[in-house]
Amino acid sequence: MAEAELKVSPLGHKSEAEQVVWACRLPKQASTAKRAEIKAKTSLENRQAYFDLCSYPITKEIEDAMEQMSLVVTKEHYGNSHTSTGSFSCARCQALLYDSSAKFNGPCIWPSFRAGAQHDSTLCFNRVETYNNYTCPVFEIYCDGCKLFLGHRFEDGRSQGDEHVDARWRHCVLSLSLTFAKEKSK
Repeated sequence: MAEAELKVSPLGHKSEAEQVVWACRLPKQASTAKRAEIKAKTSLENRQAYFDLCSYPITKEIEDAMEQMSLVVTKEHYGNSHTSTGSFSCARCQALLYDSSAKFNGPCIWPSFRAGAQHDSTLCFNRVETYNNYTCPVFEIYCDGCKLFLGHRFEDGRSQGDEHVDARWRHCVLSLSLTFAKEKSK
């Protein structure tokens, strides 16, 4: 099947050509030199350049750069294939943000959650009037403790793969904004 004929899967599953095709907007492809520059300054162990880039409120240019950094460094680190049980915290201030029980296979390379931990109490939301032609309500998501940009909240969870009885919202969160702590065995 020719690349132009690949069908886009709303859940990011493999197409007939065994290539994952995502329905969400992906960051602009970084050049080899830009990827090397990002990797030299940022890693899972050292995210300071990523934190320094962040602003509140976020701008389109900074959001694009953060998405590109997150993709280069994490390569979908906590995306749909990450199924371990545990909790996700803010990578900058370590505030508890999400529990793995709220994670579902969404339409994006970034992890999707139906709700934040503690009834969203550690999250801050800013309404976005227009975002990439979405027709549902969209909000920017920030850590309420340190205002690190996390991603977006869309009111399309059920239509984008969440089959939970409480499905409504989809929090699409940049992997580099999160750290994961695996649940300890009992």
